[in-house]
Amino acid sequence: MSTKLEIHGLTKKYGNQKVFDNLDLSIEDNEFFVVLGPSGTGKSTLLKLIVGIEQPDAGQIILNGKDITGLPPNKRNIAMVFQNYALYPNMSVFDNIAFPLRMHKIHGIRKKVEEAAEKLNISDILKKNVTRISGGQKQRVALARAIVREPAIFLLDEPLSNLDARIRFSAREELKRIQKDLDNTFVFVTHDQSEAASMADRVAVLHDGKVEQIAPFADLYENPKTEWLGDFIGNYPMNFLPGNVTGEPEKIRIGFRSEWLVEDDSGVEVTVEAMEIAGDTYFLFCRTGGGDPLVFKTLKKRSPGDKLKLKVTRYNRYENGSLVA
Repeated sequence: MSTKLEIHGLTKKYGNQKVFDNLDLSIEDNEFFVVLGPSGTGKSTLLKLIVGIEQPDAGQIILNGKDITGLPPNKRNIAMVFQNYALYPNMSVFDNIAFPLRMHKIHGIRKKVEEAAEKLNISDILKKNVTRISGGQKQRVALARAIVREPAIFLLDEPLSNLDARIRFSAREELKRIQKDLDNTFVFVTHDQSEAASMADRVAVLHDGKVEQIAPFADLYENPKTEWLGDFIGNYPMNFLPGNVTGEPEKIRIGFRSEWLVEDDSGVEVTVEAMEIAGDTYFLFCRTGGGDPLVFKTLKKRSPGDKLKLKVTRYNRYENGSLVA
């Protein structure tokens, strides 16, 4: 698979605040690539730098082998779908989709608009004003407006965040299908881990101005490269204990997920402090005698104050906060 987008040594500052510090990133052709991170880590800023709305203080942005760092947005052949969709409220759906084609004086506008609308199942609303369609339909209109430009790459800035939860679930499947049908590269920004888990080929997690790790979501969950990432990824944070619990050297901390624990008389004694229910599964929030918190996934209901003995069945090894072999 060839490389679609490369970012080398990207640095961006606002005054004394450094958003990115020598950031490197490589995105493959036809990949659904998700950029994930907590609020304030520069996810949207990264897209603005790629599309050219903002300029980096240092570094290179290379698209299809060409350095586009100094090019204006209209010369980059990049389509961006914004969080609020950025539709023109005084226009119909058709005119919103056709707008970039008219701006660039492209021929065959009607055919291109109708083809994009058919791909996204919005042919029946082309004559409607965009103020009279649903949130899910607005998202499709914004995507159709991007599609007609036939861009080299699509950038999507949290496009599902304004949708209701039930619609958002089906929209994930649809967006992934569209990406495969278009046979193009999508760079999708989100803070929602469920979106990353369900759609991404690979995920880049941003933290402190750098990429913490790039991997399929399952790898991020199973083998986070740092303790910070283990704490961040997942519905519940990774558990961490001193390595001597399993016979590791004193300098090692072990990290393990809630489902990597079993009840066993040879295990560590903990006290249940609280409980959450998820269907027929219980997540017990426990604490060891040494004061370390643990989350334990079980099918047995427990009560606060109960004493359990938990054994770690598998774990990762961390030294100075980083994963080691």
